Amino acid sequence: MDKKIAFFDIDGTLINVPTGLMSPTEETIRALNQFQAQGNLIFVATSRGALPFQADDLHFDGFVGEDGHYIVYDGQVLINDLFTADEVRRLIEVFQKYDGRCMYHSHQNSWCDCWEDEYIQRHRRAFSHTTEKPANLIEKLDADSMDLIACCVMFKNVEDLRGAYAALDDMCTMVAYETGIIRMDVYRKGFKKGTGVQYMYERLGIPRENTYAFGDGINDIEMFELVGHGIAMGNAIDELKAVAEAVTDDVTDNGVAHYFEKYLLE
Repeated sequence: MDKKIAFFDIDGTLINVPTGLMSPTEETIRALNQFQAQGNLIFVATSRGALPFQADDLHFDGFVGEDGHYIVYDGQVLINDLFTADEVRRLIEVFQKYDGRCMYHSHQNSWCDCWEDEYIQRHRRAFSHTTEKPANLIEKLDADSMDLIACCVMFKNVEDLRGAYAALDDMCTMVAYETGIIRMDVYRKGFKKGTGVQYMYERLGIPRENTYAFGDGINDIEMFELVGHGIAMGNAIDELKAVAEAVTDDVTDNGVAHYFEKYLLE
C-alpha cells in the first residue's frame, strides 16, 4: 500500500475553543491512530506555534506550525524562520502607525505592551479560552532581545489592517482576517501554510494524490489547493468549502473521524 499523509488544522478542525472542545475527541484519536497503524503519517498544519492540547494517546509525526514558518519532522527542526532585530523594529513602528494591538511570539516567550486592551482580551478568549496573563509574557518591547517568529495584530477597522498590510508586504507573509476579530497573522516573507505542507510531503517523497488536508478557515484555502484531497469541516467558511473536494461533519460532531471511517480506514 502506498503511504498516505494527512495534515490537520487545529482550531475548528481538531478542537473548538468557543464550544469548550479543548482536545480531539476519543473517536478522532482512534481514527488517527488506526490510520497511522496502516503505515501512514499525520501532521499538524496550523498558525499556532505549538499544540494547545495534551493527548497522551495521539502522537503526530510532524508539525507545520506558524503557517509554514516552523516545521518539525520526527523530532528534527527543518524550518525555523525568525525575524531579525531590524525587522522587529519595523513591525513595531508600522503597528503603532496603524493603531494595531499586537501579541509577539517566540518559541519560549510572548511580548505585548497593551495586555489589558479589549482587542487583545477578545482574541485570548476566542483562541485560548482564558484571559489570564501567560507566565511567559513580557510587557516591554525590546527588538534586540525578541527572538520573534510570528505575531498576531488586532485592529479596530479593516482600513487600518489594510494599511499595515501594504506597509509590510515587501517584508512579510501575512494572513488577514477582515471579519470577526479584525486581525492578521504576520511572519517573515517565505512559506505559507500551503507551501509548508507541500514542502513537507515532497521532502518525504509522498505523491500529491496521497496527500490529504482538513481545515475550516481562510488560511486553509491554499493548503487545499496544493494537496490531493482537501476536506472542509461542516463548520468551515463558505470560501473553503468552495475549493474542497469534500465536506465532512462539524468538528463538534467528529467530522474528521467520520471522514476517515468512510474513506481512509481499512
